[in-house]
Amino acid sequence: MDAQLVICGLPERLAKDAWWFLDEVHQAPQTSEKTATANTVAPQGGLFLTGRMSPKAIGALVVMILLADQLFWQTELGISVALYTLALAACMLALKPGGVTRKEAGLAMAFVAVCVLPVVEMLQPLSLLFCAVAIIGVLGWIATGTYPKVLQTTKMLIEVWFIGPFLLPIEAASDIRANTSRFDAKAALRATALPLVIGGLFLILFASANPLVEAGLDRVTSFHLLSSDQISRVVFWVIGACLLWPYLTASGRFTALTHKPTAIALPLTGLVNAGSVRTSLILFNVMFAVQTFSDIGVLSGGMTLPDGMSYASYAHRGAYPLLITALLSGAFAIAIRPLVAQSALLRGLMYLWLGQTLFLVLTAALRLSLYVEAYTLTYLRVAAFIWMGLIFVGIVLIIVQMAQARPTAWLMRGNGVAVAATLYACCFINFAYLITDYNMSHTAPEQLDLEYLCNLGEQVIPAMMDFGEITDNTACGRGGLPALRFDPITDWQEWGFRRWRLQRYLETYHDL
Repeated sequence: MDAQLVICGLPERLAKDAWWFLDEVHQAPQTSEKTATANTVAPQGGLFLTGRMSPKAIGALVVMILLADQLFWQTELGISVALYTLALAACMLALKPGGVTRKEAGLAMAFVAVCVLPVVEMLQPLSLLFCAVAIIGVLGWIATGTYPKVLQTTKMLIEVWFIGPFLLPIEAASDIRANTSRFDAKAALRATALPLVIGGLFLILFASANPLVEAGLDRVTSFHLLSSDQISRVVFWVIGACLLWPYLTASGRFTALTHKPTAIALPLTGLVNAGSVRTSLILFNVMFAVQTFSDIGVLSGGMTLPDGMSYASYAHRGAYPLLITALLSGAFAIAIRPLVAQSALLRGLMYLWLGQTLFLVLTAALRLSLYVEAYTLTYLRVAAFIWMGLIFVGIVLIIVQMAQARPTAWLMRGNGVAVAATLYACCFINFAYLITDYNMSHTAPEQLDLEYLCNLGEQVIPAMMDFGEITDNTACGRGGLPALRFDPITDWQEWGFRRWRLQRYLETYHDL
């Protein structure tokens, strides 16, 4: 009987020669853990690759692409923009790591809802701007975890707009390469063969029993993949996916930036010092006083204008230069505020000068109103009135800042709120109607600038028809003038409250 050789244990030399077995078995988990850790650590510098695409983010991306296809493909824009903004903000909040509380979600969605209201009223560049503000605000909060500062927001937008669209194809290619090495074709075939065969049989039976399923199947089978329309649609999906991806995966992609307020130091020993500021304020007060009394004399009728100059020319000549003068006055007041705060005399001169600047803004507005009475109202003149009001508010805020020793940041926030509130209110004002209504009620028919009015668009139709002067059959559209045309709302995606009101007006009062 042959004896069996048994070796108890592994020789030391052989054990050392087979070190790779030990490393593969025991060291692989450690290496994998290090790799996983490396994939989750964000490098400094902002936007970066996350390593593996989240299934939740992919699902949200698919939903947003399908929604964009239904809302925007070959349809006019309208309320669809507002709905898509709300949906995108909701997806961004849902994908935030760690989730959001009910209070946070409620405040964020309330902020977005307020921002999209101008689009519900009417789709225009200004209302689209507020939609962008809504998404940027939510993106900044998700990406940084706090209220983003100006520097953070600027850096974030540069990365999202210029780097973000390239992240999806790069991350998708990385995931495909990683999954291809582990893909087992035979196992996949065994896992999918049975459901595909039985499912196909069920689909054929359902199509024979249900005409709706049959119609849907016919549409799918008649899908012309290589047609120009379908190629354009696929390109629309791809571009939309690339643009959306950084918004859905924003958290963790951005490094927090330390925001340090920039202090503007004035050279006290140079041109700007206490003596030069005192001399400047005295000179400015004298010059503004001459301008103030001159305006009072002309506007009250106590002084006559030079020969050949009408009141309309006087008004037009002074409105915009005075507006620029007020802007320069405000900027100069902000720059020299640290010096003015050190002297009671300088503060008194500053208050006197700012008071005269306020009066200057009022006289500029009065001049502009006189010019409008003579030469009608336009969009540019409406904008001038609005900016005069904002400058007036800004100068009042400068006076309050000096009186209460407020910081410059307080002044900037106050002016920012005033500008934002004014622009937001402008979204709900039908300026085309107001301009047309004013011009037709304050101007003789032979002096109306019909070409300008006809170019204002469909919203002028009620004002023209109410005055009985202009309809589609009389002025606009004839003699080289553009025709007024209103296309009724046919798809719900293009619905807008202002357009709907116009359509109701035409249907009710003019049988159109």
